[in-house]
Amino acid sequence: MKRLLIAMGATGALCAGLIAGPAAGQETIYAPKDCTKPKVEPNRITLTCADAGAQLTNLGWNTWNTEKVKGRGRLLLKNCDPNCAEGGVNRYKVKVKLLTPKVSTCRGRSLMMYQRAHLRFPDEKPPNAKRLRSFRLFCNG
Repeated sequence: MKRLLIAMGATGALCAGLIAGPAAGQETIYAPKDCTKPKVEPNRITLTCADAGAQLTNLGWNTWNTEKVKGRGRLLLKNCDPNCAEGGVNRYKVKVKLLTPKVSTCRGRSLMMYQRAHLRFPDEKPPNAKRLRSFRLFCNG
């Protein structure tokens, strides 16, 4: 019985460590959610901060807090038909990789943040898909 209780305690401590987040000494890595808000595992990232013409939404991540993280979601892309102010939005399934974590300033704080987003389109590709493969991530706050 005593061995069982010790084993259960050790298992609980191990699980608590896994759930708690990054290991001691490892910095949490953020991504800019809406060009001004640093978030861990954001469900939305605005790629074009000036006009919000390209946004990643419904994001889910396989991993986080590593040199390269992978996720899936949707790219919302303004179609500017008849013009960008009145046009609609097209949606595309997308695979996302966030890369190049570096210390950046966001909302007055120095944070480790992903600097690049690489996109792949598993199904229908948007017009000019080659131009939409890589984005620099910004935090303007």
